Amino acid sequence: MLRFPASLPPAGTRIPNHKIAHALLTAVRHRAIVDVNQSLKEFLNTNHFLFLPSGRASLWLILKALSTIKPQKREVIIPAYTCPALASAILRVGLKPVLVDINFQNFGFDNKRLEKTLGQNTLAVVLVHLFGFPANIDDVYKFCKEKETFLVEDCAQAFGNSVLGSPERKLGVQADAGFFSFGRGKPLSILHGGIAAVCSGDIFEVANDIYLNLGRPKKTGFLRYIMDLGLYNVFSRPSLYWIPERLPFLHLGETIYEPDFEIHKMSSFPKRLIDVMIGSMKQEQDIREKNSSWYTNAFKDIGYIRKLPVTSFPYLRYPLLVENGELRNRLLVQLRSRGTGAALFYPCTLNRLPGLSEVLYDNTVYENSMAMANTLITLPVHSGVTPQVLDTIRSVVYQTIN
Repeated sequence: MLRFPASLPPAGTRIPNHKIAHALLTAVRHRAIVDVNQSLKEFLNTNHFLFLPSGRASLWLILKALSTIKPQKREVIIPAYTCPALASAILRVGLKPVLVDINFQNFGFDNKRLEKTLGQNTLAVVLVHLFGFPANIDDVYKFCKEKETFLVEDCAQAFGNSVLGSPERKLGVQADAGFFSFGRGKPLSILHGGIAAVCSGDIFEVANDIYLNLGRPKKTGFLRYIMDLGLYNVFSRPSLYWIPERLPFLHLGETIYEPDFEIHKMSSFPKRLIDVMIGSMKQEQDIREKNSSWYTNAFKDIGYIRKLPVTSFPYLRYPLLVENGELRNRLLVQLRSRGTGAALFYPCTLNRLPGLSEVLYDNTVYENSMAMANTLITLPVHSGVTPQVLDTIRSVVYQTIN
């Protein structure tokens, strides 16, 4: 079944049909091996990566390798406010997720709470670059090294982004390992696929041994994937939004804990699609950065909105943090009624999410994470956002808040 993103992107973010056709033709001509390694090596500045069907499968592989190296350590620290897919991967390996609150300076971990939580049983810390913004990686890496703990970067929302002020330091390859996602709503979205990037040769050897024993995708999956791409391209047209939005079984906008997920090698066609699309990433990043800067300038005089760490950055979606939950909900209703593409992100902290709360047994109140969940609206910044949409968003925000 086709699974749409939480908020369907306006026209302009669809995968161009000619690129799908080109990727399909190339994959058919080179059935045995589709080599996209060179373009990714140049783009990510790393030599060690493996292709899997999703970001969470990529995290599973990394953690499987790390737990093989240090089997005595059984805990993995993740943010209290993040995608439940992280917890799914951790539990699938047989490890224990441990939550830590976030900060509002860079949306990474609260350093003081992280230091207190790191212990002798901590196998790894998963640092999430939320909205694609670089979290406090150097600080966290230092803490991890002191405790002989691995650091893994979650770059599902940050493909192509770099450490602030250091464009040569690509996110995802600054720690022991990192992973990327090419699922719906991601910086490079082909509705499928992920990459496990491993910076240590020793860790890569272990991960590669595990990877080589994985199965291949079912042949029927290829036809379903082609159909999904076609449907996604059709229904991502603004004039047709109303059709998937009125189909409740698509679960649009829902954040769901899904403990089961596919683990196998990635097929050749999605690899080729990544290869033919990676060249357009720089242009898309420039547009995201430009639109993010536009929002920052448009809202700079509104006192009820939290200021962001930097005024201009290629966010995956622009995080608009308002003063309180009541105001957030009222503003979201108005923005949605005008078809702006505004949306929520994760609805609550992981220990409050149905299905996962019964597994974590964690009653801690994570104040910053709860504030994020209760006051956040995300706004579109991609290349499909028109000047009319931007003006509508600015108008609605001023009318609702002022």
